[in-house]
Formats: sequence, C-alpha cells, structure tokens
Amino acid sequence: MKAPIKTLNIKTDLDEIIANLLEKGICDDTNFSVIKKNQYWEVTFSGAEYISIALGDIDYSDIYQELLLKRSYNIRFVDGALLQFMYRFKDERLIQHRLAFYPSPNLRPFQDDSDSYMRDELFIEIVQRRIVPFPIRCDFDDRAEVAIDIDHPKSHLTLGDVKGCRIPVTSPLTPRWFVEFILRNFYKTDKHDFVGCLPRHRMQFDHTITGNERNIIHLAIPVFSVS
Repeated sequence: MKAPIKTLNIKTDLDEIIANLLEKGICDDTNFSVIKKNQYWEVTFSGAEYISIALGDIDYSDIYQELLLKRSYNIRFVDGALLQFMYRFKDERLIQHRLAFYPSPNLRPFQDDSDSYMRDELFIEIVQRRIVPFPIRCDFDDRAEVAIDIDHPKSHLTLGDVKGCRIPVTSPLTPRWFVEFILRNFYKTDKHDFVGCLPRHRMQFDHTITGNERNIIHLAIPVFSVS
C-alpha cells in the first residue's frame, strides 16, 4: 500500500535536510526517516521506540546519555546535540508530531567554538559552562480529547520539558521549519551560515491556533507560496 502524499512529502523533506546537513559537516551521525503503517501512517526513525526515556523523572544528563546510547535520533550534530522528528497521519490529515532538540550536557555549544568543530574536533570537554542545556520540543496533537484552548494548544512549544509549558504555535511545523529554527538560534555564527544552504520550503500546514491563543504570547510560523 502506497503511503499518502503528505506522508511521503514529510519523509522527502526530512531526508533531504539530513543529507544537506551531512554534506555541510554540521552533523556526524544520522538515522534517515522510515515510514511505518499501524493504525496511522508514521514518519519515524530507527530508535524511536526509546523516546519514552525522555518522559521519565530523571536528570537531563541521564536522559541525554540514554538517547545517545540507543541512537534515538535522526540527527546528531557535531557538538553532540540530538534532533528527533516523528509525524503521524491519518490518510492525508496530520494527527500528531513530535519534534525535539536535545543539546549535549557535556560539550561546548557550537557557537562557542565553531572553528574547532569544523576542524573535526568533535568531543571538546569544558571546565565551566556559561549556559544550562535543556531540551526544546514542538508538539502537535489534533485529537479532540487532547487539545484544550490555551491550556493545551494543538501546536505548541515546550521549553525544558517543563510540565505545563505549552507556548502556542500558529501551525504544525515541517522538518524544514524546525531545522531552520534550531540552526538559526544555536548554530549561526559570523563564519558559518547553515540556514542559507538549506533546501527550499516545499510544503506547509494550515494554521490551527485559536483566536484566544492569538491574544497571548505565541510563536508564528510564516506563510508563503509553495511553488
């Protein structure tokens, strides 16, 4: 059975980005996406069965180490940070997505030492960190029994896996938008611009934000013409 067009488009979008980042040298290990069919069509990755580790009440460093050990990610950046992408469709309708960024708790951020990383010095230890690494997730859930106006927006941003932190987002995110968000805010330096080299936007999702959610602080996903 052939997967629906939107499922295939997400897989294509994600795999092109992974290949691009490998070519540019910003990541050093990857799991390309796979499509699975259960109750829903899923775009996922080998190792996704271990993501429940991140839901446990344990230290972030332990969560990160377990995800790293199980290779539970699509992309591992040269500074050790991990990216995960999971989408679930019912035919052509997006039901859920889970997009996550897990910075390494042990390695210097790319922006602090980009030259060293681009010379393939991948595991630079540091004595003192200036920031505390924490995960970032963009989640989408269109199930009627889950979405609650303002309290649990269909599309939302969570910082640090903090329970109750759900910043409304205007729409679900494509892989292209999530990767750009991460690269622009954590990997853009005076010498290295990985955003400008990304493949073009090929798709977008309709807005799902409610009127009440627009009236509070929220994250806006740009709208553009898809050629």
